[in-house]
Amino acid sequence: MPIGTRWNFYLNEKLTVRTYYRYYWDNWGIDAHTASIEVPFKITDRFTVYPMYRYYTQNQSKYFAAYEQHLSTEEYYTSDYDLSTFNANQYGFGVSYTDIFMGSRIWNLGIKNIDLRYNHYNRSDGLKSNIVSFGIKFVMQ
Repeated sequence: MPIGTRWNFYLNEKLTVRTYYRYYWDNWGIDAHTASIEVPFKITDRFTVYPMYRYYTQNQSKYFAAYEQHLSTEEYYTSDYDLSTFNANQYGFGVSYTDIFMGSRIWNLGIKNIDLRYNHYNRSDGLKSNIVSFGIKFVMQ
């Protein structure tokens, strides 16, 4: 079951700080913590850049053991490393374009926002990845 909170701080017309914290626990014995921070900086009325950082940590499930370490008599077991003990760091940045008056169009749709993000993910068990995401928000006009 997760429980979390968000705290956003408006520093001035150009800078905001967004924070997030979540605690998770379940009946498999996993306890996990997630904390993140994002700092959007408005370059102009239309362009915003935002660096971000996320930390995650969890302890292993009571059913987890490495491959071929379980006994066949165990009722439940897993060797899925997503259920093991690990820490993860994710950091990156994004660029956002907002068409304030929605003058840009694709067919009959007004473009409200275009967002491009890059993140690097690094987990203590060796898993690493680079994540690129792109999104467009449209408004019917």
